[in-house]
Amino acid sequence: MRVIVTGGSGKAGREVVRVVAAAGHEVVNLDFARPAHGLDLPGEFCRVDLTDAGEVYDAFFQFRPGAVCHLAANPSPSGQSRLDVFSNNVSSTYNVLQAAGDLGVSRVAYASSEMATGLIHEGVVPTRIPFDESERHPSPNAYALSKYLGEVIAESLAVRYPGTAFIGLRINNVIAPDEYHVLRARRDDPATGAFNFWSYIDARDVGGAYLAAITGTTTGNEVFLIAAADTSADRPLSELMAAHYPGYDRIDPGHDDFASAFSSAKIARLLDWTPQYSWRDQSTGGA
Repeated sequence: MRVIVTGGSGKAGREVVRVVAAAGHEVVNLDFARPAHGLDLPGEFCRVDLTDAGEVYDAFFQFRPGAVCHLAANPSPSGQSRLDVFSNNVSSTYNVLQAAGDLGVSRVAYASSEMATGLIHEGVVPTRIPFDESERHPSPNAYALSKYLGEVIAESLAVRYPGTAFIGLRINNVIAPDEYHVLRARRDDPATGAFNFWSYIDARDVGGAYLAAITGTTTGNEVFLIAAADTSADRPLSELMAAHYPGYDRIDPGHDDFASAFSSAKIARLLDWTPQYSWRDQSTGGA
């Protein structure tokens, strides 16, 4: 199957390209930026401005994919104009998803974010831990809003294109295989991991989740949380939550002290995906 990966030159995107290609699929990377020099990625590259609907349609009808993995976006919630972050993310997502629907693509996996929950904002905490896809709070952050609206777009387009399945992945904080030192720094200073309750996901697991999404059998629009099974901390989550969010004690009694606050049970059930990588496994490159 030919698979378009948007944003395939980025940190998570290149792992999606590798995993999908390794599974035997023909990959086309649509990105505004070419892969970094020396980065050996399989498949074909096509430079596209995804905020330009004409360029998106031209590329889609040129390559005629059987599935789409959409990751391209402004990847950061800060450091850039809020209007630019919002308009870029929303328009590119709408263009890609509509073009896929018009072309009759059977499965479209798109990048939502942990921030779509509204939890990754100062002072906002989960109703319970672990929490699932039903947990959502309003967020004033432009990036968070843009990612949530991507889910709304997909929900709406699933009505227009009933033959296309849309799969939204609420991706956790992505750590590349060569970035595990970041998690070591968070353990040295736990306050730096409090923003998302000491959770993360290995970029290779993002690749695996996308592969599961485009080869699955879901219909309509389904949204999934994806995160590593464990926290990035070497202290119990209950202890850290109580320390950094004074008095927080709403953790299910049976929840493992070193398990992620984010539940990936839904994607395990519907798409048979579970995370494979952990900083606790030295084969990942250590931390």
